[in-house]
Amino acid sequence: MVNKKVFIIAEAGSNWRLGSSERDLMMAKKLIEVASNAGADAIKFQTYKPETVYVPNAGNADYLSKDGIKRSIVDIFKDLSMPYDMIPTLYKLCEKNNIKFMSTPFSVEDAKAIDPFVNIHKLASYEITHIRLLEFMARSGKSLILSTGAATLDEIEWAVNYFYEKGGKDISLMHTIAKYPAPLNSLNLRMIPNLIKKFGVQVGLSDHSKDPIIAPVAAVALGASIIEKHFTLHKQLPGPDHSFALTPEELKKMVSCVRDCEKTLGTGEKIVQIEEEELRNFAQRGIQATKIIKKGDIFKEHFNIDILRPGNQKKGLHPKFISAIEGKKATRDISVGEGILDEDYK
Repeated sequence: MVNKKVFIIAEAGSNWRLGSSERDLMMAKKLIEVASNAGADAIKFQTYKPETVYVPNAGNADYLSKDGIKRSIVDIFKDLSMPYDMIPTLYKLCEKNNIKFMSTPFSVEDAKAIDPFVNIHKLASYEITHIRLLEFMARSGKSLILSTGAATLDEIEWAVNYFYEKGGKDISLMHTIAKYPAPLNSLNLRMIPNLIKKFGVQVGLSDHSKDPIIAPVAAVALGASIIEKHFTLHKQLPGPDHSFALTPEELKKMVSCVRDCEKTLGTGEKIVQIEEEELRNFAQRGIQATKIIKKGDIFKEHFNIDILRPGNQKKGLHPKFISAIEGKKATRDISVGEGILDEDYK
């Protein structure tokens, strides 16, 4: 998955769920339109069956209880489960809105349902040890984006190697912090260049912080080539992911800021830019005449030549040649302000 520009994934997650099939589809359609209008490259949903995620007596999640969600995690997953027959409809809506469809599967059966409709697979952080899913992703022949939240380097290395061992060709990693929302001081974005260096793959950021700009832009500046961020139509909607998700306006602003950040990065090669040439010629110092110099006059620093900015005058030699010119005779008449060139002395 080689990106010429940062690949931006608008994470709808389970935020399409409103309570009935008709309203769910209406919400999903609106989310797709919002993501497309914001300029995102892809919108990502989640596709799973509750019985293939947690053990049946998993209990309540403390992080959701803080938001007033008291149901067991299994009941929550049961409520937010996406019917497989919804996938083709979402895919067609994405095609219509010129945005890539993606969905995170949590089991091999989920992955099989999604596979015909995606050209990039995505695995959530907690599936990094799921060997069956990794096997399926590898054998699909498609690019894989793997999140690494709450994983150790050893676990990441194992997953990457296993993916390749099973025939996978292209994997990208997503640095992420498994906290919802994640405080800014927990993001550890300097891990992004470390992951790039260690694994030699594209690395992105799946950002769970509330701020729409800081982490995505900083991540891109540090080398991230993929940005993923949750979004919603309204932060007060019921469900576990709305409160820390971006509003449509924030998502649009994030995309715009990431694109602006990309423009600033350049090639890393130090050259004189076209935009710099005017001031390079106007303001970079050279050896300039400070008096009228007649042919045969002797050049002398601080008397008739000096190291000055030329402005609109012809720019002289690099100041490193001042000692070589000192005491030499002028070979022509030189006006005040003119630059002294190689052929002007002997």
